[in-house]
Amino acid sequence: MKSQFILEMKGITKIFPGTCALDRVNFNLKAGEVHALLGENGAGKSTLMNVLMGIYQPNDGEIRLNGKIVKFRSPLDALNHGIGMVPQELNLVSDLSVAENIFMGREPKNALKIVQWKQMNSEAQKLLDRLHVTGLEPTDSANKLSAAFQQLVSIGRILASGSRILIFDEPTAALTAKETEDLFSVIQELKTEGYAFVFITHHLDEVSRIADRVTILRDGKFVHSCMSKEITVEEIIYYMANQKVEKVAHRKRQYSDKAVLKVRNFTRRKEFRDISFEVKRQEIFGIAGLVGSGRTELVNAIYGLTKIDSGELEINMQKVKINSPKDAMKLGIGYVTEERRKLGIFSEMSVNINMMLPSLKKFYKKGVIDYRRLNNNTEKYIDMLSIKVPSVDTLIKYLSGGNQQKVLIARWLENQCDLLIMDEPTRGIDVRSKHEIYQLIRKMADEGKTIIVISSETEELLSICDRIMIMHEGVMKGLVENSGLYDRESILKTALQ
Repeated sequence: MKSQFILEMKGITKIFPGTCALDRVNFNLKAGEVHALLGENGAGKSTLMNVLMGIYQPNDGEIRLNGKIVKFRSPLDALNHGIGMVPQELNLVSDLSVAENIFMGREPKNALKIVQWKQMNSEAQKLLDRLHVTGLEPTDSANKLSAAFQQLVSIGRILASGSRILIFDEPTAALTAKETEDLFSVIQELKTEGYAFVFITHHLDEVSRIADRVTILRDGKFVHSCMSKEITVEEIIYYMANQKVEKVAHRKRQYSDKAVLKVRNFTRRKEFRDISFEVKRQEIFGIAGLVGSGRTELVNAIYGLTKIDSGELEINMQKVKINSPKDAMKLGIGYVTEERRKLGIFSEMSVNINMMLPSLKKFYKKGVIDYRRLNNNTEKYIDMLSIKVPSVDTLIKYLSGGNQQKVLIARWLENQCDLLIMDEPTRGIDVRSKHEIYQLIRKMADEGKTIIVISSETEELLSICDRIMIMHEGVMKGLVENSGLYDRESILKTALQ
């Protein structure tokens, strides 16, 4: 009898050094459905999809596509069988145009093998229209795209490949509410045409809106599967964490009235203009705004990653000029970047080296790294921050997103920074790990650190921040005391006024 599933993964096991990432996991998919794959960081979701895409080879188990056993040796192999993936960490080629990225390796050519640029740009425009993308041209360079546009171009690339099974890993993490709704509209349209979706997300409120079925993993094992209408968000969290996770509520904090950072009339053409604010010692200072509001561009300039056109900066009442991150670090400023895997970690290095990198000079003894001291310090932070890792020598790429984030926070604690900037500190992190990061931010501030948090999740800022600056299209639109009276709608209204 023919199977009702177009895709079946049976008994999938994957073992990495020191850990069993997948333990006999089952997963299946029907044509014309969205199947949400859920779990905490490290539960095995991305690993399972990487096995499906041929990035990892399973130690045991089988994959069936339309009833036939298949073995994919590479992502190209999976793509040729109609399976495409939009990864959480975007991978466009920055020096190419939007159209070139969409049709890379599949460029339309004539009999003489010459690329037909007009045809390619025209086909790219049709895909952009299909995704309801406005304000983006096929000839635009990818290096000028926001994270949201990069996400949409990556989706266009998968559609252009002819894939009928689409895997979305945190597809809405960098999208605005409107862009998310547009994406959901596109998914619904494609469902009616028989496309099937695997949808990985930590935004659990999205599950009931977009998914038909739900499968939950925990610690590399299958836990539960059901129709999405048969399960609540609270039940999903319980299955994921094996315990009830309480929501982090806002609490009034005490902080100094002395300014650690003063920003005066900061301007950088086409990114932000005339921004002025100050951050107090021990304060948790939030920066809110829609994607493209200039938040990240502003903190990049403060940290010395980019140059301002005009403005002044004060650190502890002293005027300073920060021309590079090295200058910022000397002044006691740390920066946990938005793009953790691309700009934060060194994936092929161990946890101890990643954690101690800015402070590595302290561990040299007669020109050689004293690994005993290095490892002891690393172990101290592993215990302090409850980092789940087999050993200090484990490559950081094998850690979950939440644990990678904790390693980056430990990096700056060891470097003894006084002011820590955190851009999207919980992007791509599960509910329990989010709460652990929130508690850690509060603990650092209570113990004397000053924290700046940039986040697209307004609820996150309202939960942990003392004051919130609101930006829109490069302009500061307001600065509010977080008294517990504000909500998502009032913050958005301030941004758009």
